[in-house]
Amino acid sequence: MTFLKKIAHYFVKNLKTIILSVIFAIIIWFAISIQLFPNVTDHIDDVAIIAEPTQYMKEENLQITDYEPSVTIHIQGKRYIIGSLTAEDFSATLDLSGITTPGTHTVNVILNKVESSNDYEIISSGLTSKVTIERIISEDIAIEVNTDNLSVADELQIQTDDILLSSDKITVTGEESLVKSVAKAVIEPVFDGVMTETTEVQGTVSLYNASGNKIENPNLEYRADNYTVTIPVYRVKTLPLDVSIIYPDNFNDKSLSYTILPNEITIAAPANDASIENLEKIDVGEINLSNITSKDLQGINLAISLPDGYKNLSNIGRAQVTFENIDSYGNLEFTVSTENFTILNGDSNYDYTFVTNNINVTAIGPSDVLHNLSHDDIIGTVNLLGVQAEESVKTYTVTMRIAGQKVRAWITGEYKVDIRISAKPADADDS
Repeated sequence: MTFLKKIAHYFVKNLKTIILSVIFAIIIWFAISIQLFPNVTDHIDDVAIIAEPTQYMKEENLQITDYEPSVTIHIQGKRYIIGSLTAEDFSATLDLSGITTPGTHTVNVILNKVESSNDYEIISSGLTSKVTIERIISEDIAIEVNTDNLSVADELQIQTDDILLSSDKITVTGEESLVKSVAKAVIEPVFDGVMTETTEVQGTVSLYNASGNKIENPNLEYRADNYTVTIPVYRVKTLPLDVSIIYPDNFNDKSLSYTILPNEITIAAPANDASIENLEKIDVGEINLSNITSKDLQGINLAISLPDGYKNLSNIGRAQVTFENIDSYGNLEFTVSTENFTILNGDSNYDYTFVTNNINVTAIGPSDVLHNLSHDDIIGTVNLLGVQAEESVKTYTVTMRIAGQKVRAWITGEYKVDIRISAKPADADDS
């Protein structure tokens, strides 16, 4: 116990000397270390990597989209310098001189001192880093309109084919892979209430991928707002088609039936045009039997016309009229004498005589009917109503028909005859 007290007393008495001795020892050790080991090796973490596109990359729209942000380097130098260095004293730059295509590339890292010094050196070599390169492109994408959230009155419909947009396409710019992932651009216009007429509304564009998922990526640039959408609202009605068949006066119209294909179409009129409600059918025109051939019986195409402002929603522009049970129908030519022809409504002061002796005509009908006909069964009529009579020889149209009632054949084609018109002698008038 006395020994310990002696030691404690000694330290207290010589404390200043002891402290100074320790300090001098450290200084001496440090000085000796510098002399014996002047250079040391160390590492620096988190040296920031700099990545700058080359001129070629700029010209080819190649953009850096991802790379390792930092690197650890090893250095060697004076002990008293090395200890004071930090990551900010160094630069690390990616060598992108060999980049010519998009993709993930491994490139060299170029290391440099921020300030030149001979007291230390960078001993790291062969450092590499991965970098992702994307090509920046722009593509025009057609804009679709989704009207599922719009409501219209029960008797009305939205005609999506006639929707008008202030711009029908959108330009999307960004990384090529992102732009290529855009499958469609859709506007979903908003309207509170029920539409009763064509209406102009505002809409915002959203992008979707092929799976139907909305794309929300800040790296895609496009104009999303301020689109004007005109929603066309129409009255819609489905109506049968009809055709007018012009038969000869004495023809048995029950003997020749027909069908129309399509038998009906769906049409639309603007919502404010109620005239469509008064329509009961759509007339596609007329067919005059006297103007068709036996081949025409197999099918005649007629254009489907609608009033101005109406739309053909069925998108069928022509109707085909086909006559039924015509397998036995054919045509046969006859030479008919004008002796059986009649002139109607001639001027009583003139005499009319046929210069043409006979004409060849074509009859159409069932084969059994045609073969039972003779030229005497075919008659012609020249109607001069409204014709100014004067002495001359003129050509007039003659209407041909088959004699009888409810006949099942007819004469087709247009025929003309020459008629001499002569003034009656004066004594003939007196008598």
